[in-house]
Amino acid sequence: MALPCQAADLPLEATSNPPGHLFYKPMDYGSESQFNPLTSFITWSYDTLQVPESFNDFNMSKHWETVRFDLQHPNNAIQRQGGWNAFVNRQIFPYRGGRADWVPNYSLHLLGGGMVYRKNAEWFEAHGVPFPRLTSALLGTAAELLQETVEKTSTKPDDEIADVYLFRPLGMLLFNWDRFARFAADDLHLVEWNGQPMYEPDYSRPSGAKGRIINVSQNFVVRPVIAGPDAARPFIYFGLTTLVGLSHSVTRSDSFSWGFGASIQKAQDPTITHLSGGLFYDRNDSLLASLILNGTDDLKVRLNIYPGIVGTGKWWSPGLYLGVGTKGRLSAGITLRVFPVGLGRTQHPTPAIPPPK
Repeated sequence: MALPCQAADLPLEATSNPPGHLFYKPMDYGSESQFNPLTSFITWSYDTLQVPESFNDFNMSKHWETVRFDLQHPNNAIQRQGGWNAFVNRQIFPYRGGRADWVPNYSLHLLGGGMVYRKNAEWFEAHGVPFPRLTSALLGTAAELLQETVEKTSTKPDDEIADVYLFRPLGMLLFNWDRFARFAADDLHLVEWNGQPMYEPDYSRPSGAKGRIINVSQNFVVRPVIAGPDAARPFIYFGLTTLVGLSHSVTRSDSFSWGFGASIQKAQDPTITHLSGGLFYDRNDSLLASLILNGTDDLKVRLNIYPGIVGTGKWWSPGLYLGVGTKGRLSAGITLRVFPVGLGRTQHPTPAIPPPK
């Protein structure tokens, strides 16, 4: 795959953050070129739709009523799920062992959610929005509530208590602390490499309505420098797919990363996974292309090519998506970097025609 210009040819503003900004990078190529608060909101809110066996966005009004009731009566929700000891053991610290519900609380809601909050706050500040951190906190809370509503298809009564009241606010507070935020950005090299959300207008919903979001996924990457800037770095990719491998410098700006791990198939039991792998190519931490094998959403292959490969720097520079399902089902989509979502289409099986009587 021929890639556009090297970092030495890029303008300064494409390779450096605005003063005081750690995570928001106003680039005109790759995944960073697609970042804005609306796309961020959609990605966080609908991330779990990539596990359709466990989550969906049907009956949202009913699910919201359940989430709202639990949040209004947290003690009731916790008692229905076994009481405070069980809540602490399962959601906060497994002092008695058992299920690993606490793992995504720390990795996604605390670390990832805190980083997304800080990144949105930096975007708001760069665009002159008043009270950028407060605005970002309100946006993050709204996205969290919508995600909890999507997840209510199968989550426990106290899940939203841990996420909304504890881990997401703690993540915001943690990344409000400049010293920790700088550690995450400069030492862990924490970035987000998300899917490109696509809207599929002809999908038939159980209610008779049409439309759904596909290719949505919230993913984070850490690549700490251990042996020197030119040496291979540990590569950890986490979300609903977790991969571990190495990241290799290709040029001064470009890196190739790979990893193996597992993808969650059923959220009710995180141990139900299957072996997955991934290949990634980025420039200055902005993802240009990714290939996930045997990942979520019943896809054997998920290929994303981000804006900047074609039409570098142009508003119409396209992002492309291609998915191959386990039974050969194809899905594809296209987006432009100026739009929060693209347009996608999935090949649905043709209903069997019964033989004539």
